Amino acid sequence: MSQEIHILKGSILVYKVFDIGGSVNLAATEKLFSDKNSGGRFMLASDIRKAIIIHESPLSVKMDPAEVTIGGTKFTADISARVWHYGVLSVTMQLHIPEGIKWDDMVALSPLIENSKEMDALAVSRCRTFCDKACACIEEPSLWSTNEDYITYLIEKFDGAADPVELLEKADVAGLILAENKDELADFSRRSITENALQYAKNDLAVIDWNSALVVDPDGQRDVVDVIEFCLTHLLEMRFYDDLLETKLSTLYDSMDQKRPGIMHNPYYDMAAEASRRYMEFSEFLARIENSLKTVGDSYLATVFRAASHEFRFEDWRKSTSRKMDTLAQIAELLQGELNHRRSNILEIIVIVLIAIEIVPLAVQIAQIVEK
Repeated sequence: MSQEIHILKGSILVYKVFDIGGSVNLAATEKLFSDKNSGGRFMLASDIRKAIIIHESPLSVKMDPAEVTIGGTKFTADISARVWHYGVLSVTMQLHIPEGIKWDDMVALSPLIENSKEMDALAVSRCRTFCDKACACIEEPSLWSTNEDYITYLIEKFDGAADPVELLEKADVAGLILAENKDELADFSRRSITENALQYAKNDLAVIDWNSALVVDPDGQRDVVDVIEFCLTHLLEMRFYDDLLETKLSTLYDSMDQKRPGIMHNPYYDMAAEASRRYMEFSEFLARIENSLKTVGDSYLATVFRAASHEFRFEDWRKSTSRKMDTLAQIAELLQGELNHRRSNILEIIVIVLIAIEIVPLAVQIAQIVEK
């Protein structure tokens, strides 16, 4: 299908995205890395800034390159990291596509890259190195065991097709994006990948899926790639908070079953405070997501952002976390109601005791007077 297509120039961008803790002080981190390894603050191209507003630009940090072996071939991986103020670190390993490689050979290479344990270990190692150095700049530093990975194939030059549209028709784009070189994909599977391809100019192309993306740009511009990475960081945060809410709800359920209020201690107070705190924390997180990137008008990058959000199932994750948030709010309300009820009972008991203290001596005096 794609034997005549050759890639003349391009890169494979392998992302590993980590949650490294709470918010990050980017100004302090920038000073910490203010040497030759610092790439400064991330900025979109000047003509794009008018359409895309990033609330707080992340910090880019260059790292030492590393040699990796994939399918028996050695590659030099150029490594960089980008840290975001909401506690996410994205490690990017860039592999240069061998000049003149056949498209089918590139498809055969894709599952090897996707399943490379060496690259996984390399990304984790560089993440830990960054966190160790920037620990003081991270609020509540903690590396979550789950991470997001993604691959973007950025192609600048190719032959065998007149333009990106013809490339889309002649090359096995779906096989590359799905990292599938063993089974022959059905036409339906191919169409589901390629039918939502995006184009701004005649010489560019973007095909975005949940696992990988193909970006064709003759100038090698990274704006589309950067927007996809931005969406990927938010996907990780949604998964993190969804998992956190699930864990907290399970803990609250167990606590409600196992703990019973005593005379001197009421565990419902601590549970209600914890439920309320987590509710406020996630509400703040959602606000950060909504304010992190805003679009002005209907720019191409805004379209890319919406397409990536759709492929990453943002709405499904939002609904899942919203349901858990509602449950958390209800639990906090029920526990607070239980606290108020117990306080009312205690106050009633105190009032009865005080009344008894006043009435009993009076009753005794009255009884003494009657006896006389």
